[in-house]
Parts: sequence; C-alpha cells; structure tokens
Amino acid sequence: MFVLFSITLLISNYLSYKLGKNSNKNAAEFKIDRNELVQNLFALEKFKEELISQNQPTHISNAIIEYLSTQIKCESVKVYSLDESTSSFKSHSSNEIGYPIYDPFLLWLSEIEGVHLKKFFVEEKNDKYKKIKNEAVVFFESNKAEAVLTMRIKSSLIGFVLLGPKLDGSDYGMKDMERLLEIISVSILAFSNSLMYSQLLKLTENLELKIEERTRELEDTQSQLIHSEKLASLGTMIAGIAHEINTPTGVINGASENLESSMIYTFSHLIELKPIFESLNLSSTFDELMIDLVNSEKREKIDSREKFKIKKEVKQRLLSKNLNESESTEIASFLVEQNMLKKEDQILRIWHEAGKPVYEIFKNASGVSRNIRNIQYAIKNIVRIVKALKYYSHSGQITYNSADIHESIENSLILLQNQWKNGIQIERDFGSIPPIICNIDELIQVWTNLINNAIHALRNIPEAKIKIITSVIDKNSIQLKFEDNGSGIPKEILGKIWDPFFTTKDQGEGTGLGLGIVKGIIERHRGRIEVTSEPGKTVFRIELPKNGPGDLPKIPKDIVRRG
Repeated sequence: MFVLFSITLLISNYLSYKLGKNSNKNAAEFKIDRNELVQNLFALEKFKEELISQNQPTHISNAIIEYLSTQIKCESVKVYSLDESTSSFKSHSSNEIGYPIYDPFLLWLSEIEGVHLKKFFVEEKNDKYKKIKNEAVVFFESNKAEAVLTMRIKSSLIGFVLLGPKLDGSDYGMKDMERLLEIISVSILAFSNSLMYSQLLKLTENLELKIEERTRELEDTQSQLIHSEKLASLGTMIAGIAHEINTPTGVINGASENLESSMIYTFSHLIELKPIFESLNLSSTFDELMIDLVNSEKREKIDSREKFKIKKEVKQRLLSKNLNESESTEIASFLVEQNMLKKEDQILRIWHEAGKPVYEIFKNASGVSRNIRNIQYAIKNIVRIVKALKYYSHSGQITYNSADIHESIENSLILLQNQWKNGIQIERDFGSIPPIICNIDELIQVWTNLINNAIHALRNIPEAKIKIITSVIDKNSIQLKFEDNGSGIPKEILGKIWDPFFTTKDQGEGTGLGLGIVKGIIERHRGRIEVTSEPGKTVFRIELPKNGPGDLPKIPKDIVRRG
C-alpha cells in the first residue's frame, strides 16, 4: 500500500506540474481523470497480489479473465496454460480440447513474446507476420479472437491469453496494449509457480510411494533377518532342548513299563481279593485306602530329610504289633514313601485280616497311580517345552496384539532351562503388569537373547544369578530389567554391542546379530533399551509402551501451500 501511495503521489505531482506548465494552452487537452488512473493502479496491484498467491492453473486463469474483463471491454477472454501431462495447452475456463504444443502458430508464438493483434497478420505488418499469416488467421478466426498475449520462459511458451472483439467495435489501441503488457510478468510468474507446484506434488507423491515401498521391503528384510537369527540361535540351543525333551520321554518310557508290570500283576491276582468281597468291613477299608491312593495330592508331604528318622520310628511301632523285622520294614517303607502315615491302622488291618496277597495288590495299585502321575507330569513338561519352542520359532507377520509379558519370559526360560538349571539361580521379581499391545513373537526373541547372553557371562562365576524385574512406570509404559552378576562388558566395547555382527563370543557361539536385532525390535515397539555394566553387575533396562507402537507418521502431501 505504501508503494501505491507513492505512485499516486508522483502521478498527482506530475499532472499538477504539467497543467501548471501549460496553463496558457487549452487545459482540456491535459485534463486527466486522476480518480480513474488511481483506481486502475489499485486494481492492477490487487490483481498482482491475488495472482502470485495462487498455484492452481484454474484459479490463475479465472483471476486473469476477471481482471481483463473489467479493464478491457471485449466479448471474450480465454486463458490457456501448459499441461505437461498431455503436452498441450488447456483452457481451464471451458471444456475445449486445447491445442497441442506442436501447433505451427503456437510454435511461432513461443519465439515472439508480447501482444499480437489479428490485424498485424492480415495487413502483413512486417516479414515476421507474413511468414505465419495463414496459420495465424485460421487460429484467430477459429477462436473468434482479435488479440493474443503470450507468456514465455526461456524461449518456451507456458501459456497465452486470447481476447475477442471489443464490445464497442473499435480496434485494440495502444492503451489496450499497455494494459495487456502490464500483466505479462506477473502472469508468467504465476503460471511458472503453478508448473513447479504441480511437479513438486508429483515428486512428493512419488516419494511417498517410494518410501512406502522401501519401508515394506525393509520390514520384510528385517522380518527375514529376525527369523534367520531365531533359527541360528535355535541351532545353538537345540542340544539342550533335545535333552530337556529326552528326560521326560525317558520318564514316560520307564513309567509305562512299570505300569504294564503292575497291571499284569494286579489282573493275575484278582482272585486274591476274595476276602475283601466276602467282608463288608474289609471292603469298606479297602475302598477307603483306594480313594486315598487316588487323591495323593491331598496327603501331607513328608520332608525328605525326615524320612529315614520317621521310617525307623514307624518300624519300631510295627514291631510291637506282632510283625517281624522284614514285615515291619516293608510296611514302614510303604507308609512313608506313599505319605500314608495316617492310614497305618487300615493297612495293618488289610495285612492281618485279608492277608499279604491283598496288601501286594494294593501296593501294585499304588504303583499304577504313581506311574500315571509321573506320565502326566512328563507330558506337561514336554508340552511346555514344545509350546515355548513354537512361540520362539514362529515366523509370523509384524502384528501387534495383547499379550502377557510374564508368560513370554517364562517361555524363554524354558527354552534355555538346560543351560541355567545347573549352577545359575533365576530370581523373578515380577510386578503387576497388565497385558500390553506388542508383537510377542519378537519380544520372546529379545528375552531369549538377553538371558542367553547373561548365561554366557556367568561361566565360572560362583553363586551365579540372573534377576528379572518387571514394573509399571506410569499409565502408558512398563519397564523390564535383566540383571546378572557376571564378568561385565568392558567399557571400550560397551558402545559397540548394538553394531551388527559385533560379538565377543567364541566362533560358532554367536552371529553378532543378536543385540542389533534386539535394539531394532524394541525401537520398532516405540520403546527404549539401554545397558549399564561393571564387573559383577550388568543391567539391560527396557521401556515399552502399554498400548503398542501406534501408527508411523507419514509425509504429508500438503508440504507446500495450495491455492
């Protein structure tokens, strides 16, 4: 506005000077409608401000049409701009097909900037108009136009304006030409910005597509890398896992053989139960003992350190009840081993009234019960190991669901049990952590890796201990700590442990990918992991959000201002 004011003041002073200087001449010749001139200047400045604020060809075209329609009274105004996607000039104010960039007249216009009137070509004003006369006349007449205003950048036509005949029937004069020339530079700037804006949008969209594509590729690659590291770690643990499975299978095999022997003995001596069936009191006592035998978990356990002493006491008591040395030893051992001290009187009654054969059948029945319990326990162990193995080796997609962190830690401990059960104490200090949104398959690998590293650090350490602590930080996050009292990580390599392929383990014991993958998994969960270490204490501290990582931020399309 200051510029307009200055221009208006200069024009006013100039006109006053001219009128004063020529006061002796006819004042009417120099009288100028200063109000009209100021209004035109304001309109031009407003038009320029509006035009440079636009970056859509349609808005730019409409602004030019609106301005020229008020400044030059003509039948029509059409604006065409370059559309690079179709290699043509399009009108944004009509549904016309447009003109290809190789149109002969438009090629000629791309070399000659300015305002060109139809009459220049009809009258063959000079040689340059004469050369293209026929094409120009056809172009003007097909568009019912009398003038064309060109917009060029570096010898390239980026748009043009067509104006129809003036409403009063007069020819386009110098004043009209000046009005048109006044808007060339700002129109060129506006359409140039529009082209760059369009190119920038395409580049942005292509960049977004490339980023999404590369993100998918990286996720796939990382998923494959994580799975490969899982299998590599599994290879080092497989011997221990095989041993852990082999132990309960051996129990099952031995128990099944014992079970078979007990069943054969029982079925082959059923006739010995005749006294039980003939006496109601004996039958009731036998039933009571069998029920107690099946409900072994309800019987009070005897401390293994007290068993020898208790057996001796029971034996002495039995010797006083008309039993010889071997009989007292047999029954005392049975009562203590089966935790049936409270059933001493019932057992003695069976022994005395039904006879030793019935006692032997009952003893075999206890063996059947014991072997069934051993088989059940062994199967539970196998199921537990297989379940943990399934969780660990599962190669799923990157999905986030609600999961129990404590259960996942226990699965990792099961997988590594053969490595820590002899000589390493596991201390659990679990807080009240609710299920969190996470990729539990990946987190199990984190726990397994950290525990496995701690086990390696605890070699040859007396009173070795791994402590796992979980707690709630606040309503949004939880914390886990994995502590060990091992040898520690030297300060000079502490900053390198996250680097891919960096390892301090012996050849064949580690790939060096473990902690790098651990860090990547935690960061993908929008969590944080850090380590502090000194001889005798190493702590890996992890923070995780309760509600998962959320959506990754995307690059916005509106990175520049739209019109």
